[in-house]
Amino acid sequence: MSLLNYIRAGALGLTFSILSGCAHNITISGDSSELTKTAKPQQIDKVVGLVITDEQRARDVTTPGGGGDKVTYKPYRDLEFPIYLELSRTFKEVVKLNAAPDEATARSKGINYIIAPQITTDSSSPSIMTWPPTDFSVTLVCTVTDPTGKLVAEPEVRGNGHAEFDEFKHNLGLAAQRAAVDAVKKLPAAIQSVSAIH
Repeated sequence: MSLLNYIRAGALGLTFSILSGCAHNITISGDSSELTKTAKPQQIDKVVGLVITDEQRARDVTTPGGGGDKVTYKPYRDLEFPIYLELSRTFKEVVKLNAAPDEATARSKGINYIIAPQITTDSSSPSIMTWPPTDFSVTLVCTVTDPTGKLVAEPEVRGNGHAEFDEFKHNLGLAAQRAAVDAVKKLPAAIQSVSAIH
């Protein structure tokens, strides 16, 4: 291989390496005490079942970071407790479920509504030197059904988080954690605004 071709091959390899990057693990669940600092909503006198499956808990999601790298995390595992906490502040009782129950099971547990969250995320960073994302977004759609499986409502919230290098150098998932808290703390108001749920 000639020197010119060797240089070209090396440059191509370096470009591919930068573009493909590697994936770094982060946690997107922030400080849950931030959620309890907001005023507690007027509680809805209903029992809800929160459905998050084992498959969802184990699911990895990968989105862009800085420097051509990516970040990987488990949104359902990380956000299960914050969602449960906010639903517990919104409803009389929350029952954790690993799968959507049939009508007989739901009624035997006294469940009025079944809530199945769907979480989508995105991230980015303009930095070419550091991989943690500086911007992160979390969109949370809660599909609410009655025990028969009939759709009642689909309240949706979106949270955004931003963190600069001086902030996240000791907490590499800070932007993600801020976005998660921002989204989840909006959930009670989104649910309260749906008249069909009361």
